[in-house]
Amino acid sequence: MAEDRIESKGVVVVIIAAAFLLTFNQFLLITAFPTIMTEFDINATQVQWLTNAFILVTLIFIPMSGYLSTTYSARTLVIFSLTCLLIGTALGGWSPNFGVLLLSRMIQAIGAGIILPLIQTILLIVFPYHRRGFAMGLLGAVTNIAPASAPSISGIIIDYLDWRSLHWVILPFILITFVMALFLMKNVLEQNRTTLDLRSVALSASGFALFILGLSNISVYGFLSLWSLLPMAIGILSVLFFIHRQFSIPTPVLNLDLFRNRTFSLAIILIFINMMLLLSTETILPMFAQDALGTSAFLSGFLLVPGTIILSVITFVSGNLYDRYGGKRIATIGFACTAVSLGLINTVGIEDSPYWIMVYFCLFMTGFGLTLMPLVTVSMSELGKDDIPHGSAIVNTVRQFAMAFGIIILTSIISITVAVMEAPYATSTYWGTSYALIVMAGLAVLGFILTLRLKETRY
Repeated sequence: MAEDRIESKGVVVVIIAAAFLLTFNQFLLITAFPTIMTEFDINATQVQWLTNAFILVTLIFIPMSGYLSTTYSARTLVIFSLTCLLIGTALGGWSPNFGVLLLSRMIQAIGAGIILPLIQTILLIVFPYHRRGFAMGLLGAVTNIAPASAPSISGIIIDYLDWRSLHWVILPFILITFVMALFLMKNVLEQNRTTLDLRSVALSASGFALFILGLSNISVYGFLSLWSLLPMAIGILSVLFFIHRQFSIPTPVLNLDLFRNRTFSLAIILIFINMMLLLSTETILPMFAQDALGTSAFLSGFLLVPGTIILSVITFVSGNLYDRYGGKRIATIGFACTAVSLGLINTVGIEDSPYWIMVYFCLFMTGFGLTLMPLVTVSMSELGKDDIPHGSAIVNTVRQFAMAFGIIILTSIISITVAVMEAPYATSTYWGTSYALIVMAGLAVLGFILTLRLKETRY
């Protein structure tokens, strides 16, 4: 028994470290976008594909995680994911051109797409039911601080070094985690070999990719352009065919029957809203600080640091609060904080101190920390043990798609405003950001209202 506990602790250490590194890498280059645009002579829409391509590749592999976790051992999947991260990071540090840099991101994303839902599944199995809130709080404290801290840390590094050094700085940590996985990682999942429906994978991958491509083209060609409408239409049709196929084959890639549970479905919608707001806020605020308020990359990143620290604490605390009070109360307070914070950020003027962003971002991160992991735990607690791998795959697919969807829609609002507004760049960026923040605040209010309708099962 004692040996089992020691092995479980080793497994938890490895997967938590892997979760942090993979999510940290996803957001590592955001603050470096202006520098990368200048070096490779690309525009804002093109550089955004460093984020979009990463998300799209994860969206190919995350729906497959139910099949992968029951077909291959957890140890094999974790080591393979970290290998992808190692290769992608080294390639990114070398990157002689934008194409190679984009390829490095896609290789990293393969690892992320495999391991992110797997980590959630492992924690829910290793920890007893009454400690699931703690387990999800632990995961959230790590995976939420990673996307929040990456822009801050990278902003500091590139002010003294260059953007390629971001890869070399993190590479030793990846190597250490890889070695730990070789010695400590054990298989804690039951194997039950099934077949993988490749047609479903193709429909899912093409559907998400084409829809996001069409969305990203809006800021370049306009909403009514064929380059925007056609990919979106084909993408939607592909996703609809994917959904229909999941109900018509004996072994679906994603068990969409889980959506028949009303609480699970509502929690997924709320997670979608929450993740839209997170990445959009973290992307928009550094751009707003640099382009509208005239701060340096270092300061734009530093403004997010206190909020990052608060998030790590609040997320961990929210897991323990969930075990006491359930997710509904905590998430309701969280969405209220998020809505208020976005309204306050929108009051920051061009002539105001950028440090107001820091203050209001702290409130935003408090709200996010009280919201995401309790909602994830609510959704997973509605499922039986056999459904958890598919539930984790659904949650992580929604999270990744929400980030891509949110950042494209909300940054497009800014890009379109800058393009049509006859004003200096700083002024048009300020107003574009203001419009985006109004939409985001409205989404947070919607989240607050929907949370009030959440009915969770408590044991």
